[in-house]
Amino acid sequence: MSVQVLVPAAMEPVNLAEAKVFLQLDSSHDDALVTDLIRAATEAVEQTTGRALIARTLRQFLKVWPDKGIIALETRPLISITQVQHVDAAGVSALVDTGDYYVDVNRARVIALPAFPRPALVHPAEEFQIDFVAGYGIDTSFVPASFRMSILLIVRDLYEHRGETGGALPLRAQALLAPFTDVRL
Repeated sequence: MSVQVLVPAAMEPVNLAEAKVFLQLDSSHDDALVTDLIRAATEAVEQTTGRALIARTLRQFLKVWPDKGIIALETRPLISITQVQHVDAAGVSALVDTGDYYVDVNRARVIALPAFPRPALVHPAEEFQIDFVAGYGIDTSFVPASFRMSILLIVRDLYEHRGETGGALPLRAQALLAPFTDVRL
C-alpha cells in the first residue's frame, strides 16, 4: 500500500515564532533554516508515529485484497472517509457505495461488508483507492502537546548539530513519542 497527499495540511503544527522562542533566537537571519527544520522535524514525528498532526486529505492505494476485507489506513487519526473507488485494468474508476463498507474511525480502518465489490486485483493497473481525511484537527490547537514539544526538541537538536551526519531523534523526543508509536515486529 502507498499513500499520496491530495490536499496538504494548511500549516505546520509549530510555527516559526514558537520555534524561535524555544531556540532563544532574536534575529531573523536563520528564519529560512528554522522553517525547514520545523518541516523536517514534523515529517520525522509523523513518520515515526504514523500520524498526521494537522488535517489533510490523503489517498491510499490498495493493490492486494486484505484478509477478512479489513483495510487498515496507514495514517491516523482518521477524521473521515471521502470516497472509496475501484479502478479497473482499463483505468475506469467506479465509486463504491458507502453502504457497502463500514468506517471504523477509532481504529482507522475500512471494513468491507458483504456487498463490497471484491475483484481479483490481478492486473497491475487495477486497484482500490481510498480517499480520507486524517489529522488531529485543522490547526495547532488540536495537536497534542507531546507532538508539539517533540518537534521543538528535534528542531533544537537539528539546529545545534547542523552539518553533522547521522543520529537518532533526541531521547526526550523519543520518550514523548513512545506512547504514540506502534511496535512493529
